[in-house]
Amino acid sequence: MQQAFTFVNLLLALTAAPLATASPLQLPRAFDSLPSGTHALAFDPETGSVSSYAHDGTFLGRVNQTALAPSKRADGTCTNLSPDDLKGLEGWSLVTDQAAKNWGNGKYNLATNIDNEANYPATACVSEETAKVTINGDPSCVTSTQSSSGTLVGTSGSVALSALEGTSSSTTITTTKTSDWSAGVSVSASISIPDIVDVTTTATTSISITNSLSNAVTTTSNNQQTQTITMAAADGATCSLKFTSKSCTGSGKGSIVVVATGWAWFEYSSKVDGHYYWALNIETAIPDASQRSSSIDFTAALSATNDSNYNGTCTQ
Repeated sequence: MQQAFTFVNLLLALTAAPLATASPLQLPRAFDSLPSGTHALAFDPETGSVSSYAHDGTFLGRVNQTALAPSKRADGTCTNLSPDDLKGLEGWSLVTDQAAKNWGNGKYNLATNIDNEANYPATACVSEETAKVTINGDPSCVTSTQSSSGTLVGTSGSVALSALEGTSSSTTITTTKTSDWSAGVSVSASISIPDIVDVTTTATTSISITNSLSNAVTTTSNNQQTQTITMAAADGATCSLKFTSKSCTGSGKGSIVVVATGWAWFEYSSKVDGHYYWALNIETAIPDASQRSSSIDFTAALSATNDSNYNGTCTQ
């Protein structure tokens, strides 16, 4: 273990036969806290032991395995990446340069998601940052005065009138550019949508959008509440509610960012420092997320109606 451990990245090594004849089915699920100064890990599937090594290759000790913590990522936010997907990353040369520095320029096969091993995958995950809809210019609005149907006052001389007050809205999201990965796959994302009636407020909603051109999905929101006004009037009078109705339409655009994470597996044709299998962590090798990201761009068609300022009137 000499030249192989002169790097800063956290690595995983497997001592086994090549991928064509065996797969790392016994990979450890998770670890206790690693020894101070750990820069590399080696795994021996024959013994199930995990070893920790320092920057200069010094053996630091065995690492205890622990139960795997459940993923905090929501269903539908991640999809698997293929080796070709990884090769298309803007920062992929950083990964291959690091591999060459660590293990030389020997022949290797690149692999991802070996045997669907859930703990060391290469995935494209929707960014945890909320995608924002940016409005194009000012929305177009029309304000009018509306009246509810009249209600005849009974012998009690009073009447209770009910109406919906608040805002209802609809937004249609249409894909204009697909992500470089996972074409045709549906992903879930959180989107912040401005209130085009009251531009000082926004609402955040979750949508499922398909990574294909012209795919459209509509999300609705209803923040209306029933308001009741009790009016006193002469017996036999007809009472109604007058209110202000403001309807707006607008358009906008935004992007859902998808980020590559996980592990890139290198299967060498000959053992390097005693191992066929080495894995580099993608986030560690490419620290700038923009160099391992792609986006789903979209347009947004928005419409909203707000009913407010209710006043009762009665006629005899």
